[in-house]
Amino acid sequence: VFSGILRSDVMCMACGYTSTTYDPCIDISLDLEPNQGGSTKIAAAASNHSCNGEADSSQNCGISTLTGCLDRFTRAEKLGSNQKFFCQQCQVKQETLKQMSIRKLPLVSCFHIKRFEHSSSKKMSRKVDRYLQFPFSLDMSPYLSSSILRSRFGNRIFPFDGDEPDASNDLCSEFELFAVVTHSGKLDAGHYVTYLRLNDQWYKCDDSWVTQVDENTVRAAQGYMMFYVQKMLYYKATDKLVAS
Repeated sequence: VFSGILRSDVMCMACGYTSTTYDPCIDISLDLEPNQGGSTKIAAAASNHSCNGEADSSQNCGISTLTGCLDRFTRAEKLGSNQKFFCQQCQVKQETLKQMSIRKLPLVSCFHIKRFEHSSSKKMSRKVDRYLQFPFSLDMSPYLSSSILRSRFGNRIFPFDGDEPDASNDLCSEFELFAVVTHSGKLDAGHYVTYLRLNDQWYKCDDSWVTQVDENTVRAAQGYMMFYVQKMLYYKATDKLVAS
């Protein structure tokens, strides 16, 4: 249900030779975008009104978004000079670009936000309380390996070595939010609460208390983990609930 496959490409900046590896995953850990300068309350207000909680980019509202975090996760990153890669084609160590993408989507995508920071150099740890805007509907196609490779190489007839089609198709790249886990408190002490969507109604699950809430309450929540189910499966399950 939760298992997907990530693709990692390390490309030589001198000749373009690319080393590709695949790794199974059951969730994706995402760094928050750099602080845009807005407070938590201002960001929450913006999400409920000007952006309606469905923004595609942090630039639209000046706040962090889940799609922005996914953009950062899948963008090409130049590795430092101390991380030079031995190129099999050049036969010497070269500077490289590394890029992550999703080879295979799971039935349920779980995103974990890195809200707990640990610095060995500063000898300190802290929790990041910054607000994150997350959409209720999420299109994962821009983050698939096929989309990343098309943007890198353009349309072409013959595939490169290791460039096989994604084990996903357009029909299952649309996802629907159905659960949000939040954390209140600090690093050393806190409390977890889950917001759960059932038959288009949201519920707050707080230990043994379950209460009905509206969408704006969920949008304003400080997301720590978000669970998205393939839209086809979500609506099939909803139809069964209505029928019963």
